Amino acid sequence: MLAEEGAAAENYEIPEQVPGHVRVSRPNLGRGTVVSVRLSAEEHGQLQRAAEEANLPISTLIRIWAIDRLRVERDGAAGTIGERLTRLEREVFKHTA
Repeated sequence: MLAEEGAAAENYEIPEQVPGHVRVSRPNLGRGTVVSVRLSAEEHGQLQRAAEEANLPISTLIRIWAIDRLRVERDGAAGTIGERLTRLEREVFKHTA
């Protein structure tokens, strides 16, 4: 049964046209580089819980945090914890809206 499903998936032809009710989205089209990071099981669990609380995939949360940190480093001002949380919330909710 598994072999049949695998074969069917391999032979599936993507339709030329997408039905009108389907919205095609490729939000990461401009991001072709993948970075692999080693984490302990505990660290991964903490990130996974934070991502679930934010209703985001873990990779999106990590990307948002990394980009926010780069912006802080570039601008030279980390700001207060409150300011940093405000920036993070703005970034998270921008992606979930």
